[in-house]
Amino acid sequence: MKLATSIEFIKNLAQYDYNNHYYDFHNDYSCEKISYSDSILLIVFKSLIDGLFLSLKFTEVKITTVDFFNVKEIEGLTLDNLYRGRVELNGELIEVSENGRGYFYLEFYEGQKMEFWAKDIGIEQE
Repeated sequence: MKLATSIEFIKNLAQYDYNNHYYDFHNDYSCEKISYSDSILLIVFKSLIDGLFLSLKFTEVKITTVDFFNVKEIEGLTLDNLYRGRVELNGELIEVSENGRGYFYLEFYEGQKMEFWAKDIGIEQE
């Protein structure tokens, strides 16, 4: 796991080097499932190359915005942008919460999107 606040500000995680391994979630994977339970957000991807599954795991998550809808004749979603950014709170732009969480923007090519706070991020093989 990696602290969310240690991730470079505005760096697109759709194409990212994590623990000395390069992941291209935009071109090489499709999003098959998103689940949220007990403050854990899992985004499950399937490799378009070998069919293996892996997931992005965010911990201590607080979801603030969700805009999801069905898309006809689409099997999986294409991750377009995932980055740690800033959010306006009480008239101020902040990028780290009082309890050390980073603010993330998740957007799919097909138009679905989500915004959330998270403490840590990791990649796990399914």
